[in-house]
Amino acid sequence: MTQIRAVIFDLGHTVWDFAPREDVRRLNALRLHLKLREALGDAVPSPNALDKALIATIAGWMKSWDSESLEQPPTEELVREALATVDLAVPDALLQNLTLLLFGSEVDVPVIEPDTLAALDRLDRRGIAMGCVTNTILLEEAIAGLLAKLGLRRYLQSYIVSSNTDYRKPHPSLFLRALNELGVPPEEALFVGDRLVDDVGGAQGVGMRTVLTHQYRQEPLAGAASSPDAIVRRLGELPDVIERIEAGA
Repeated sequence: MTQIRAVIFDLGHTVWDFAPREDVRRLNALRLHLKLREALGDAVPSPNALDKALIATIAGWMKSWDSESLEQPPTEELVREALATVDLAVPDALLQNLTLLLFGSEVDVPVIEPDTLAALDRLDRRGIAMGCVTNTILLEEAIAGLLAKLGLRRYLQSYIVSSNTDYRKPHPSLFLRALNELGVPPEEALFVGDRLVDDVGGAQGVGMRTVLTHQYRQEPLAGAASSPDAIVRRLGELPDVIERIEAGA
């Protein structure tokens, strides 16, 4: 078997467990309300109304991700749609500032397990290049900030964020861009994720080998169109699993 020279990860429910808290969401709605009042005066919806508008619009966007179309509009369009539901239209410059306010940073830091960090360190010491590809409405700046807060930037030389690419996984462009940034051909790379279609199917479509993780989510394999090369219960098992894949076991 060909040696694995690069590992590319999904992020949410793969490298980390990400479940934003209600208080964080409400804080974002309050920040949005204050920014709108600064720009437009007192005649703006309440923080609660803005919170409900954002919840509904985000839910609509997430539901659309179940469709066959893999195009992802800019996140600022999500903010525009949410504001339109409360009869607000804002200039483009303000819209960009509001998008950066809401999705340019993340105050709720996700959880990463110690054995996950240990696995990344083992792969790094083996000389394996690493990166990540994530479907998200967060801006690239927010993902970069989270990687830095969690100490992951030293390991992940490449991070591809769907909100910055016009597409989402399993579109091949995201995987190919990550491979290009790491300088590794697909046959020498492995993708690790928690979703059979987005992660396993998408990566296999460009010629990568794949590992499915069941640490935070468990998708049934029965009837699935894609089958991973291996399954791990925890990401901490990954270095040993890679050695078995390379050995053809």
